[in-house]
This record gives sequence, C-alpha cells and structure tokens, in this order.
Amino acid sequence: MATSKKFHTLVEVQQKGGKIFEVLGDPTEVPSWFHSQYLKCPRVVYLEAWLVEAMFGPDGEKIPHVECVTHTVLHVNRWNPESDAKILIFGRPNFQLDVLEMIRHLANYFRLRRSKKAAAQMAETQETGAKEAETQETGIQRSPDEIPEAGTQLSPDLKVPEAGTRQPTEVAQDLVTRL
Repeated sequence: MATSKKFHTLVEVQQKGGKIFEVLGDPTEVPSWFHSQYLKCPRVVYLEAWLVEAMFGPDGEKIPHVECVTHTVLHVNRWNPESDAKILIFGRPNFQLDVLEMIRHLANYFRLRRSKKAAAQMAETQETGAKEAETQETGIQRSPDEIPEAGTQLSPDLKVPEAGTRQPTEVAQDLVTRL
C-alpha cells in the first residue's frame, strides 16, 4: 500500500491588512494544482474534536487523501479532545464550498450515527434488565392446579370422512386402461 503524501504546514502571519497564511517547508512539495493565491481567504469550520477524529481518522491520517481528491488544503487546529477544533479550508472558492458542505454532511452523519449507537446501547441495557427480571420470575414454579390441561379429544359431533381404500389391482388396471 502506498503511503499518503503529507503536505506542508500552514502558519498564520500577522499583517496590517489582516491575517494571511504562508507555507512552511519545501515549496517543491506543493501540489501543482495549489497556488499561493489560495492562501488569502480560507473558509473556517468549527467542529467538536471527536467529529474531526471520526471524519479524518486519528491524528488526521485521512486528511492528505481528502486534500488530494478535493484539490484543497486542510489545516486543523486544536486536537484536544475536550474542545472544539478549527478547520481551515484553502483552495479555489468553489472547491472550498464543496469541502465545507462535505464536512457539514459528514458531521451530521457521524452525530446521527453516535446518537443511534447510544439509543441502541440504552435499549440493550433495558432489555437485559427485563430479561433478568423474567428469568427471576420463571424460576418460580407454578402449582399443577394453575396449569390448564391441553385438549386432545375430538368432539363427538365431528365427523371425519373415510379415506379412499381401493385395492392395488384396481389401481393398476385403471392405469393400464388410461395408457
């Protein structure tokens, strides 16, 4: 399996007109589709840290693949599990919007998935509690007087038709005449 290509680090640089980002590292590693003009105005998304880890894997191992496929560069701040993460999306404006929508949809998917898991676990714990109560109840044996007897006798008014009884020779003759 080929290893994922790691992209360079983006660092905020304070300027009079606001913030701009510069690329650290070897400029020859910059993908051919990414231009420095795309560093001027990134899109920003704030998500819970667990969502970022669910979407991009532990330590952001899937980020290079997403960057390559979407022709954007993603930079994630704050991998602290207790706080929100800030995702900066660099690239062409229409690509930024596509990635922003993709991240929003993935966040909704993983939130829904987490809530369904929690509901299933809650239902499972309630089910096991009910089963335990049922097993305790079935451990008590009832007296024979309380158990109704199963009916196995036919009603005298019921008439069952007799089955057809023909001699085997009659059946054989009948078959020969049909041929």
